[in-house]
Amino acid sequence: MKKVLMIASESSHFRNFHIPYIKRLQEQGAIVYTAANGVFAMDGVIHTTLKFRKKITSPANIGVIFKLAKLIRKEKFDAVYTNSTLAGIAGRVAAGLSGVKTAERRHICHGYLFNDDNSKRARVYLMFEKLVRKRTDLLAVMNADDLNIARKYSLGREIVFLNGMGLDARRFPECTADEIENERRRLGAEENGVLFLCVGEFSARKNQSAILEAFAKLKRQDCRLVFAGTGELFEDCQSLAETLGISDKTAFLGHCDNVNLLYRACDVLISASRFEGLPFNVMEALYCGEHIIVSDVKGNRDLSKDETERYPYGDTKRLSELMATARPSGRSGVLPSRYYLENAFDENFTLLKYDDL
Repeated sequence: MKKVLMIASESSHFRNFHIPYIKRLQEQGAIVYTAANGVFAMDGVIHTTLKFRKKITSPANIGVIFKLAKLIRKEKFDAVYTNSTLAGIAGRVAAGLSGVKTAERRHICHGYLFNDDNSKRARVYLMFEKLVRKRTDLLAVMNADDLNIARKYSLGREIVFLNGMGLDARRFPECTADEIENERRRLGAEENGVLFLCVGEFSARKNQSAILEAFAKLKRQDCRLVFAGTGELFEDCQSLAETLGISDKTAFLGHCDNVNLLYRACDVLISASRFEGLPFNVMEALYCGEHIIVSDVKGNRDLSKDETERYPYGDTKRLSELMATARPSGRSGVLPSRYYLENAFDENFTLLKYDDL
């Protein structure tokens, strides 16, 4: 019976991206183990809680690496799948230290946290990726820029391209006109006004402060700005809204259980991110019929083929100009079907070599 280990920085990663793949693996008879920060409960899955520190160079992560190496050595996995940057580095180093030569090391890159621009940041992250490239039997990437980086620096023995992990459309059912209208009223929308929405963790990479600064430059009065999510910069952004004098036009909702209704009630999703892999919030918004305004960075570019939807990263003046001409949503989804889970799943299952297990 085959054994598979999936490693991520946070257990929410498995809930968001991997449950359909885990179920198929179990149907094939594989035993699935997971390892990440936090709890992950799923029938038949054996979970190990880790204590990753977000900073990649934190000494505390050395202990995590040795814990993973011990687990791999004990269970002698047939394949170790790592996800994202921190868990990707730690997991591949651990697989090497374990001495288990039969364990295939397969990394799923959900977006490199650097551009190929020879900046200090790029040099540091590339150094780590180069350290583990010979321990990467399979590398999967999700956007054109990362594919170029992976090929240029030979960051995996075999490199494949995925159309994301797949958006499960069943999680985003249609809402009634009354439900949408009631939600818009709750959010303070004016009749025929525009609700701007930002969904995601409050962090320096997501750059919500740029959205607030751009919104403060707007002259139009028929719009409101809505944030969904939590994170270390949540309170900082609330304070910034007050400083900019826009707190009465801004809503900070925190964690939202019904993000589907939120997408369908709002008109324009805004992403100010510095880097992306293939952003689920943008895919979800497009599927639910929202317009988008996104920073012109990797990942976002793959989903936005219209240059009028994009602005240079950090350019709050240009972002404000795009917000000034935004219009209410037509409620017609425009996400290309290749990104739907039902269309991406089988190909991904094969490309990631789950079929071998």
